[in-house]
Amino acid sequence: MSIRGRGPHDLIVQPRKITRVQGSKLTVNDGAPVLLKRCDVQSVREWATSEEDLSNGITLLSLRRVFARKWVGDSNALVYFDGGVFEIVGDPQRLDRTRRTAHWLVTIRWLGNETAPTVPTTP
Repeated sequence: MSIRGRGPHDLIVQPRKITRVQGSKLTVNDGAPVLLKRCDVQSVREWATSEEDLSNGITLLSLRRVFARKWVGDSNALVYFDGGVFEIVGDPQRLDRTRRTAHWLVTIRWLGNETAPTVPTTP
């Protein structure tokens, strides 16, 4: 279980929320981005596959799983990792059978390459 608490990866989570603007839904940032250290990011598959979308045509589907001791945000958050931006698939899952092995499991899907936002430093 040590890899889940001492993983080799750092990632940035941007919490977001859904608001209504003139009858339509709009997703906006909800606070400052948060840096999560010592996470473990693993590929769900050993290959990337493609899926067909009616609006975008054929797009690359790359799923990964994030194991982390703590998590911020919900299913609307964006995750920045390794030069890319990812959306969360489903809800983040809290696995807490024992205190020693408790962790979060989050499945993320690659959206594209994007520069990560700057994380404010705390004094």
